[in-house]
Amino acid sequence: MRVLLVSGTFPPMKCGVGNYTADLSVSLAKRAGVEVGVLTSAGADESAAPGVRVLPAARGWGMADVPRIASVLRSWRPDIVNIQYPTNVYGRGQWVLPGIARLVNGPVAQTWHEYHLKGNIPNLPNALLPGGLIVVRPHFLERMPSWYRACLAFKKVAFIPNASSLPDIALSREDRDGVLDRWGLSGGRPVAFFGFASPAKGVDLLFDILDPAEHRLVLICDLAPSDGYQRTLLERADAPPWKGKVTVTGFLPAEDAARLLAAADAAVFPFREGGGEWNTSLRGAMAQGTFVLTTSDGRNGYSPGGNVYYAQPGNVGEMRNALARHIGARGAGKKPSLEWEAIAERHVRFYESLVS
Repeated sequence: MRVLLVSGTFPPMKCGVGNYTADLSVSLAKRAGVEVGVLTSAGADESAAPGVRVLPAARGWGMADVPRIASVLRSWRPDIVNIQYPTNVYGRGQWVLPGIARLVNGPVAQTWHEYHLKGNIPNLPNALLPGGLIVVRPHFLERMPSWYRACLAFKKVAFIPNASSLPDIALSREDRDGVLDRWGLSGGRPVAFFGFASPAKGVDLLFDILDPAEHRLVLICDLAPSDGYQRTLLERADAPPWKGKVTVTGFLPAEDAARLLAAADAAVFPFREGGGEWNTSLRGAMAQGTFVLTTSDGRNGYSPGGNVYYAQPGNVGEMRNALARHIGARGAGKKPSLEWEAIAERHVRFYESLVS
């Protein structure tokens, strides 16, 4: 089977969907009888996915790119095309991609990574187009408007969860001390956040949940003064009582980010609308066995199996109490490599059902 994944982003571009595509492509390529290509943007690292043919052919994903994309589809001749939505570089050409792929090549699957939000998932023509639909979040269809859900009647739908884009890291006591010393985190209990800093992620709530007298806040992310929200985070980090107690690492390679999460006493993700195990940042922390505090609109309380506490979104008091009670707890962690093997297997079975 020849599988062509399509993603607007791919490493080293900073995008969770691009990282997901890289991990999925490598896991698929390890399976006997499966050949994998990735059609993506110019600037992608063609060596980022061992065993995968990376095709960085798109320039801006606008309508002017359609002939070039169609040419790649025609020449590579995949058995199935799997298009990832959304990514942060797609242009207007994204709305005709599934139709073009179906017309030029044949069977098409789409993977939707976000719940139904205006402008955040394919528009109505892509929803109506027959083919396959993979969703990575639970209760996906239930959270759609009923009229939009009815538009998917011609699609075969499968829920296939994702996994951590970070490796699992086991640190000895000496290794952990070395990581903390490197980042100047001695003298307090390190609590980390990992991912993109946006209002929906509730990063600003960390300054209210944590105690500067006890904790050292580690923001494993980029913060740009040109971004209004991120500028407020930088200003708060540089003002009393947090001044000198916040470390902003900037973008880190996967292994470095995993080491910091493994060395932290807790990882906190106070998502305003609620999170879950579908979130790759949260799964990256869970893979290390680090205690994870997050929010959920469907679960509440401590889950010992994952070493995760689920608080009500926006309930700062509950999150403070949960952090005080569980900080420093260590779980068994999870093996992302094994999870990706299972994910690849489920994708192949789904692809086979579409091709047949």
